Formats: sequence, structure tokens, C-alpha cells
Amino acid sequence: MSVEQGPYFDLVVERVVEETSDAKSVVLRVPTELQDTFRYQAGQFLTFGIKMEEHNLVRCYSLASSPDTDPEHKVTIKRVDEGRVSNYFNDHVTAGQTLRVMKPLGNFCLQSHEAPIFLFAGGSGITPVISIIKSALATTSRKITLVYANRDRDSIIFKQELDELGSAHSGRLAIHHRLDDVDGFLDVGTARELIAEATGADFYVCGP
Repeated sequence: MSVEQGPYFDLVVERVVEETSDAKSVVLRVPTELQDTFRYQAGQFLTFGIKMEEHNLVRCYSLASSPDTDPEHKVTIKRVDEGRVSNYFNDHVTAGQTLRVMKPLGNFCLQSHEAPIFLFAGGSGITPVISIIKSALATTSRKITLVYANRDRDSIIFKQELDELGSAHSGRLAIHHRLDDVDGFLDVGTARELIAEATGADFYVCGP
């Protein structure tokens, strides 16, 4: 990715959280003077400029935090085979490091409707989706259904957080985990069954 959409700002990494064996979250410290610049909507992303081997690389990563429930800005990066930047984040980014970051952007956002919400996520596609879920739970009374596909149980990003959200909002949030090694790939027939009662819902789909 080479298209830049604005100036970079220097943000310090507050901490790094290991989510799974191949995914880490990076929590960023946004100083008071940049709070307005980095105000965001659930589902938006941050753009990072990384200099590597004399090349300036640009990558976008979705915010997994919610502006309505989380005091910090958090992006989550899953390792990609031969992915220079994703591997750099997973192997080398540490607390106290300064990263070059653009202000939040993106249109994959929670819409102001009262319809139910139905979300399909695959792997690291959960990052903007969990942000949308948290904001919808905090700011609306809408019913929410998540279908989340992964290779196996160990690759489920935010497993504990999703479990806690499901328990705290059992009357509004339904979570269906799909594991390739147990259930196989999600097919059209199964997807159709899952959405049978979702007439008029807002749909969100995000995956690798």
C-alpha cells in the first residue's frame, strides 16, 4: 500500500498484548493535544508508516477498541506469511517505542439505525467487528449476532473478551464460533440458516 491520506503523528506504544500465537495488540498513547485529532468511530482504522530496509511502507490496521467503552486506542495485527509489516509488529514493536500514525479513517462504521445487527468475521477480521459490537452494546438497544470463523480454538482472537461480552449481554448478543478443524468451512446453506430470522438487519462482513 503506497497511497498516503494525510500527515503522520508520533504516538508512543503504551503496551503490547499477545492475543494468540500469531496476533498481538498494540495499545497507543494519545497525548491530550491530539485527542481531537484521533477521535474515531467504531470500525475505523489507523494508518502506520514504517521505515524498513530503506523503504517507507504503509499499512492500515483496524481499531479493535471502541470509542464508547475503551479509554485507549488499540490495533490488533495478525502475522501474515512473508508479511513484512505484520511480522515486524509481532516480532519487534515494544512498549515505549514511537510509531508514525495517521488520524483514524474509514467508512466500515456502525450506522445509526434501530435494525438488528448481523456480523460475519473471519480471523483478524474480528478487529473492526468487535469495536462495532462494543459500541452498539453501549449506545443502542439493538440485537446483535456474530458469526466468527477461525482455523481452530487457539486462533480465536479476543476469545475471553467475546465470552465476557456474551455473558454480560446474553439477551442481546449471540455469538456463533465456526472452527475449520471442527465444523469445516462455512458454506452457503449454513449461512442461509443463520440469517433466516435476520430480515431487515444491518450486515457487516470482514475477513482476510
